[in-house]
This record gives sequence, structure tokens and C-alpha cells, in this order.
Amino acid sequence: MTVVDAQELESGSVLRAPVVVVGAGAAGITLARALAARGIASLLLEGGGARPEEETQRLHEVICAGYPLRPGHVNRAREYGGSCNIWAGRCMKLQPADFAHRPWVADVGWPFGPEELESWIPEAARLLDLPDPALFDARGLPLSAHERALLEAGPFVPTVSLWARRPRRFARAFGRELARSPHVRVVLHANATELLTAADGRVEAVEARTLSGRTIRAEGEVFVLACGGIEVPRLLLLSRRHHPRGLGNAHDLVGRFFMDHPRTAYGRVRVRAGVELPCARAWPLARGRVQLGFALPHDVQERERLLNHYATLEEESSGYVAAHYQPAVALGKVLLRRGHAGSRLDLARALKATRVSDFVYLLPPKEILPFPLWRAIRVLRSRLESRRRERRYVVVYFCEQPPLAESRVMLGEERDALGLPKAVLDWRIPDSVHEGVFRLQDHLAAAFARTGLGALEPGEGIPRYTDASHHLGTARMAATPRLGVVDPDLRLWESPNLFVASSAVFPTGGHANPTLTILALTLRLADHLARRLTHIPEVAADAA
Repeated sequence: MTVVDAQELESGSVLRAPVVVVGAGAAGITLARALAARGIASLLLEGGGARPEEETQRLHEVICAGYPLRPGHVNRAREYGGSCNIWAGRCMKLQPADFAHRPWVADVGWPFGPEELESWIPEAARLLDLPDPALFDARGLPLSAHERALLEAGPFVPTVSLWARRPRRFARAFGRELARSPHVRVVLHANATELLTAADGRVEAVEARTLSGRTIRAEGEVFVLACGGIEVPRLLLLSRRHHPRGLGNAHDLVGRFFMDHPRTAYGRVRVRAGVELPCARAWPLARGRVQLGFALPHDVQERERLLNHYATLEEESSGYVAAHYQPAVALGKVLLRRGHAGSRLDLARALKATRVSDFVYLLPPKEILPFPLWRAIRVLRSRLESRRRERRYVVVYFCEQPPLAESRVMLGEERDALGLPKAVLDWRIPDSVHEGVFRLQDHLAAAFARTGLGALEPGEGIPRYTDASHHLGTARMAATPRLGVVDPDLRLWESPNLFVASSAVFPTGGHANPTLTILALTLRLADHLARRLTHIPEVAADAA
């Protein structure tokens, strides 16, 4: 129908639609498009504007009380299109074992198996403009003989990461379509401050405010929280009019079980001359790129009680390059508006950000450079590598984190510019994460030695991690209300008309980047809501 700015609406305006969606990022935009295709109208409430704004972005500030997040880092973007405006584009599928109840990992598993989402994966991959999703099973990958030998030498299963040629920016890709749709209204600068409920938990409206002080009320039949794993619990905890502990929090589960995917560059591999590992370091495809990783199979994880980590290789850089890499990346991202590590909003802050050891390996050139340039460099280097006597690679581990009740999002005492309590994040990384790195490292070392392809030099001490900005588990899905916040249909157990389309619902996180799974869940939710809704009134706007 249109894109409007809440700053230009009369304060007290009431907007109505059958479906009200909080958050206009990848999930919110996907949900609105899927509903519009079925003729169902929706309101998309976005707290930010069409472009990044420093004052608005400050509303995302979080107080860290546990393991530290990356300093000087924008891990969520409060703007139309959400955090997909700044992500690097890596996509993965959860592995079948991730859905199972693994007692050594968590007290719950997913309330359904991978087959429940499988039919939605191709459409989610199409929305992300990925290469053929059939490549996720690795059988079609252009693996070298040496990569196949490594996989066979260890108890490994291959993991596959896919990238599009360019990371999908959802507002840019679908903004015109939404603006023309008679079934969608996008409202910018509408910061959701409270879910207004009846005593029985039914949501009647979303209250939203602008930084200039205007208020709006969005009323609907169904409400969906399509924001991140920190924003979802914060808004639920802020909605205390009839629920003193927060909406959906009767069992003190909202905000708990926060997970991320800790990442670490730990140890190195010396590879002998002539060894080719093209996919292990990412390889260009016609429609994007692919990278092979090494994980342990489910039976080994079960036997050794390990988390589901995987490892990749990145070419080792000189000390000079590593020392100067992060400022260069920060500058490039501010200028190019690309990637997800470093502020695009404040050049000075980006340049002064604290350096992270081995950061060059956690955010390598394939996640920063434009695809044509990276492809040209990658192919040229692959042709020159055979002339070298020996090559050295850094081993990068992408880690699963178990859901701990003590790892959580809470409301703090400090308040933001809207007068709301800021989120406090107490992120906990238990010893089992380190143990998983050590054991995977042992298996990799044995595989390189067994094949004679090289030698692994192990890391020293406790690994030092960075977060991946994957905020999971804080409104988790479960089969009963005593174990989770939402049911298998993503509906809040304590509210008959409130749903969550977010990584917040993940009971466990595996090691896979969550975006593909979030979109599959969102498409499934759209199908469920289309069958649930009994009438389709048009969007309306009335002055209060």
C-alpha cells in the first residue's frame, strides 16, 4: 500500500491490519510478502528509517555482563531491512542431528524433525539468491582428491557454506514491491515499546513511539515478532501491564538460554607442496561461492559427548597484514556499506575499535570483497599456489553453544532515549565449547598425519572467541509451556494470537548460520497464518 514515516503521522494515530509484524528485516519482509501473495494485509513496524541513523542505532545498545561481545561492532542494524543490511551472507543448513534431543547438549530438542522445514528450504534459498541448495549435501561439490582423502581419513562429515554473489539486502531487493502492494503498509521509525494485552494474554495492539515523542497504536487480529534474539525477549519483558514478569514468562524462560556461535582462530596447518584444498578455503561458483568444512558425525559426538562444531581453513597472513587488517576492514565497510563487523555509522569509532587477534581469519576477504574481485584473486592465487614449497593455513572453528539458563537477556536499570530499560546480556560460554574445539583439533591433526598432506600445529591455552552476531534461544520453541516460550507453530504459549519469527525460537543452534532456517520457519509460519485467518480486511488508518 505504501511506506510511511511514523514521525509524520499525528501522535495517537491508530493503524489496523489483520496481521501486525514488529520488525522489517529479512523475516518480517518475507512474512509480509508471503501473506500478500495470499491476499492478506499486514502492517510492518520498523524502528529505524530507510538509512542508518546514529541516534536510532543507539536504541540497540546492549549492556554486556558476561563474555564480551566484539568492541566497536554493530551486531544488529536498526533500519529498514534489518541486520541483513550489514551481514556477510554465509548460509548453512542445520544438520539432522541438530533437531534431535541430545541429552549431553540440552534438556530439549526441536519439537519436530528436519523434514518439517525441508520443503521450505528451496524457497528460502531462492529469496537469498543462493546457488543450488542441493549443494548443501556436498555430493555435488567440486572437491579435490586431497579434500576427499581428508574427509575419509578422519571421522568427518562435510559441512557446506553457500554465499550468493552479493548478500541479499531485503529492503533493497523487495522494497519497491512492498511499496506497490495493496496488502502491505511499512511504517518507519515506529519503535515498539509494549505489547498491549488483555488479561488472558491476547494481544490487542502494539504501542510504538518515535524518538520525537509521537505515539502510534497498531491493532490487528494476529501479531508477529520478527525481530532479533535480543529484541524479542526485551519486548516481551517490557509488556507487563497484565503480566508483572513479562508476557510469556510465567515459567521464567523469556530471555534465558541465549546462544551464539562462538568463533575462534586456533592452531595452524602446514600443508606440503602440491596439495590442493580449493573448497576448504572457499571456491567460486557461477552464482556465488561455496566452502567446505569439517565436522564430526553424530555418532562420534554422542560417544564423546561433544558439541557440533566445524572447522575451516584460511590462508595465514603475515604479521604486518594481520596487524593492519582490522582498521582497513573497518574503513572499507564504512565506505562501502558492506559486511557486519565494524560500525558503518561512525568512521572514527570504526577506526578506533579494539583490535581482535586473528580477526583476519574470522572475517576473510571472501566475506568482504565484491564477488567479481574476490573470484579473480581466488582463481589467480590457486594457479600460483602449486609453485610454492609449502603453505600455511589458520584453522578457524565455528562452535555450537549449549543452551544454559544462566546465559540470558534481562532488563537493566539504564534507560535508552525512549525511556525504556536497556537490554543486559549475560553471555556464558561453558567448558564444553572448549572441549569440542580440542577434540575436533585432535581429529584434524590425525587426519592430516594419516594422509601425509600436512601437519597441524595445535593452538595453545583456552581459545579466545568472538561472537557471530547470531542471537539464538531466548524465546525457545518446545512441546510444552514448561520447557519453552513458543509452541511448535511459533505461537506464544501464553497468548493465543502472538507468534515469533526469529532465531529467538531456536531450542538449540548447531553451528549453522541461522538466516536460512529463520526464513524457512517464516515461510512455514506464513502458511500457517494464511490457514488460520478467517477474513481479510484491508489496512486502515484512523486518527485516535
